[in-house]
Amino acid sequence: MVGTLDIEKAIQKGERHFEPGVLAAANRGVLYVDEVNLLDDHVVDLLLDSAAMGVNVVEREGISFQHPARFVLVGSMNPEEGDLRPQLLDRFAHAVDVVGITEANQRVEVLRRRVFFEQDPDDFSAAYEEAEKAMCDRIVQARQRYPLVKYTEKDLYTIAALTASFKVDGHRADIVILKTARRQPMTHVYRSRTRTSSLPQNWRCHTG
Repeated sequence: MVGTLDIEKAIQKGERHFEPGVLAAANRGVLYVDEVNLLDDHVVDLLLDSAAMGVNVVEREGISFQHPARFVLVGSMNPEEGDLRPQLLDRFAHAVDVVGITEANQRVEVLRRRVFFEQDPDDFSAAYEEAEKAMCDRIVQARQRYPLVKYTEKDLYTIAALTASFKVDGHRADIVILKTARRQPMTHVYRSRTRTSSLPQNWRCHTG
């Protein structure tokens, strides 16, 4: 995950040779972890350190190397198999409950797409390339509009009252709610947000 240092080259040639790991590959991107609640404690500690500092530090035999490690952490898990450590749970801003699909047409569509992908992955990718590009364009436009989205002092007190009513420890939840509400232009173009009641609803929409 963190990468390795080639000690042999360091000794023989006096060179620091670093073999990048998962954290290096995820820099400025997304790091997806399946069954995140089953990670070993030492892996969780590595993730927490990198997420907090935005830097991955690798040390071995007195040799040190570091590189940027800024990423969006996405995880999936089965809650019945165990809980997340509180320190790691704090790193996930949003949570979504995934439930099974019961509607027949939707299940058939999932089946069709899966078979399509297995038969020809390239054609499958090409078939949805336009839709993917449209989504990317919307995200880029939303990022550009983000500074234009305004909020009021009353909005801040609405958020504070909401988190206080749930007896939330710390202030990360307050920050996440505000940022999520301001990012609503990803799907709706708003340049001013004055309806304070919309903030909790927008948050719930994003968190499932």
